[in-house]
Amino acid sequence: MRTESGYLISSNKERCSILIRDSDLSANDMIDIFISLHLVLEVSLNAFFRNLSLLSIKKDVDTFEIIKNVDSVNFIDKTIMFIYNSKFNFTSEEELREATRYHSIIGNLKDFSAMRNQLLHGHAISTVFDGRTNRHSRLKQNINLENLKRHILNFQFIFEGMRFYLDKLDSPLTASGKENFKETYLNDTFLPRLR
Repeated sequence: MRTESGYLISSNKERCSILIRDSDLSANDMIDIFISLHLVLEVSLNAFFRNLSLLSIKKDVDTFEIIKNVDSVNFIDKTIMFIYNSKFNFTSEEELREATRYHSIIGNLKDFSAMRNQLLHGHAISTVFDGRTNRHSRLKQNINLENLKRHILNFQFIFEGMRFYLDKLDSPLTASGKENFKETYLNDTFLPRLR
């Protein structure tokens, strides 16, 4: 029997949910949401792939060896390998079109990570007054409600696509097992539905 902490996922979902309810978000609130959303995304996808791998391994290999090896691959590369190397049961032209549409989550993941990387690597969030006007760093310009909305929609699209691929995955997971994976690792109901 194995247990796994979901604290980083639940605490950051709660943080986002509380901050997003505020109708007057400050730039600092938006920074916290950008970082928390990324933590939820990365930790959730890493846990999803780790647990999916543990179900699939049929060799007599130590569990922590598997975990260490799976955890050493970044979450975007794991997602790419999942989409390209998994066997899926697409039973209609419509499902194939959906699979093609959700293929774009690979690019979305890269775009999504760019904001977090800039924030956590200490890129300038600054304004310079040159004597006539204020000039803002690129990162400061990107900390706005429009970009936050785009980020939330991107997050939801990534999770929606992953739920689609999980549903179509040829796997020993039962339907209830897939639902459990979706609820535990791919749940985005803490976010508002935006248009």
